[in-house]
Amino acid sequence: MALSLTQSLTLTHAYYLEWLSITRAAKAQRFELDNGTIGTKPHTPPAMEAECREIFETFDILLTTLGYPLFDPLIRARVVQSPVITLHDTYNPVASEDAEQEFYCVAAGVNARARYTEEGLVVLAGSYGRLEVLNSFLKHHYSQKRQDLIDQGILKVEGSRIIYTRDTLYKSPSSSAAYLLGRSANGWFEWKNSVGVSLGQAMGRYGSTEESVAE
Repeated sequence: MALSLTQSLTLTHAYYLEWLSITRAAKAQRFELDNGTIGTKPHTPPAMEAECREIFETFDILLTTLGYPLFDPLIRARVVQSPVITLHDTYNPVASEDAEQEFYCVAAGVNARARYTEEGLVVLAGSYGRLEVLNSFLKHHYSQKRQDLIDQGILKVEGSRIIYTRDTLYKSPSSSAAYLLGRSANGWFEWKNSVGVSLGQAMGRYGSTEESVAE
């Protein structure tokens, strides 16, 4: 809730800020919107629009400072746009200025790419993994978490594959690798960059003691 000490905010301010907030939150894809409101951009004079955007940036900064980056995209704009993985293509990494931050998990039935950020590992939309899992994985609580992602529509089942429908952040690289591979996995080893260097090595965590998921 944003308040004006001078009581100068009008309904137009409120509707514009609502529309802008919903638009930016939907684009960031960090959280699901509970209500059905999609917001409508009202006719707003340029001066009022500039004022609204300044207000929005202020509470955006405040929320981020408090640990709620509601409007920040998981992935910042990249200098070179990598091609999207399709169901029938194999992704071939291409060089970019920040290629050292892009990692791949490739195995039989698995073709995924991700970006490592300050917040964790972001698996990119279009990445896919195996629908079938090992029995040992079914006994681990990560099996239910993966099913939850399917129920939420973040993972889509198509044939023998599970496909990411949007960029998804993981604090643990091992959970993301296990979801894709359908088995025990140490994400610091399974995710590798375009020259075969593991995520653990690239991030200075070679020999990481983080336990493999689903063991």
